[in-house]
Amino acid sequence: MDRNNNRNYREVQLGENGFDRHYKNPLTKTYQYEYALYLAVSELFASVTCRSGSIESLKLYFAELPAGQDTKQTDPDAGEVTRSKTREGIIREVSFLVQRDVAAKVNFPMMHVCAAEVRTRLEKDGTHTFIFSDGIYGFSVRLDDVHRGHPRKIAVRDINPDRPVPFKSKEEAAPGCAA
Repeated sequence: MDRNNNRNYREVQLGENGFDRHYKNPLTKTYQYEYALYLAVSELFASVTCRSGSIESLKLYFAELPAGQDTKQTDPDAGEVTRSKTREGIIREVSFLVQRDVAAKVNFPMMHVCAAEVRTRLEKDGTHTFIFSDGIYGFSVRLDDVHRGHPRKIAVRDINPDRPVPFKSKEEAAPGCAA
């Protein structure tokens, strides 16, 4: 503690090039779509639990989006029409992909009454894979064919029911619908 100033901390001076407050993560759009994917697939189950911290960070990226309907903005000087994405617009877009790519391809009986546990896996390229399981049945989903931050399809891998997805302990097992 400095007796003259009564400070118990040390100030750090950042140089002019040390910190850029306008930096934007290049995967921001992908993370926003991944959280929308998590929400859309979670709607297929009665309840979903996830203890992964990566879901919370994806939620923060998603919260950066404005709420409301998608809007068109016209720049009178340049004559350009730009569309701004909103939370509801991205959820609507991803929900369509989930109905098309996930719902018909997954072997998960009575998933609408099951409780699922979600685990996330970080891929080498920085994206995430979500693994939904009730302890017996399971599948994984991730965004595939992303073009300019917008997904074109969802990669789905059905986990074989003959090889159950193991939980770390019996206390962590979600109460599923399969016995």
